Amino acid sequence: MTTGGLKVLGIGATGLLAAAAALPPEPGRGRAGRAADVLTAGALIAGAANLVNLLDLRPGRALKSVLATAPLAGRSGGPAVLGGAVAGAAGALLPHDLGEEGMLGDTGANAAGAVLGTAFVAGAGRRSRLAALAGVVALTLASERWSFTAVIESTPGLREFDALGLTPQM
Repeated sequence: MTTGGLKVLGIGATGLLAAAAALPPEPGRGRAGRAADVLTAGALIAGAANLVNLLDLRPGRALKSVLATAPLAGRSGGPAVLGGAVAGAAGALLPHDLGEEGMLGDTGANAAGAVLGTAFVAGAGRRSRLAALAGVVALTLASERWSFTAVIESTPGLREFDALGLTPQM
């Protein structure tokens, strides 16, 4: 077993546990329905963790993505608190990441994405979770074919957002 394999298993298991804890019980759903919901929500949480990690290639990029998507995490109550907590942490860390005084790395990026995914799972309905999972899977598959950095650098709006707060290179 490689460290990469352990990472995949660990993130997957953590996603499943977070999903089981975050999903509210639905009366009349049954065991099979609950299991399907936990599996898809766990995949979404693990996928969100991986996706934020895939963006952590330039200073501030992953944290800006967290700040940009945190409002989607929940509308009120617990999900909004989780989304607010990850946004607050991202905002506090952003100046250090942009200034290249520190970096998230795999652990920080995966954790930020997992908390964001958990907040979304806790506040979204089944259809929204499935749509978000489809989007995360599509972006992850796209990252195997196209460089996110190349796409960001060639896309107006994304390029400017990516450069926001960075010190120009000489």
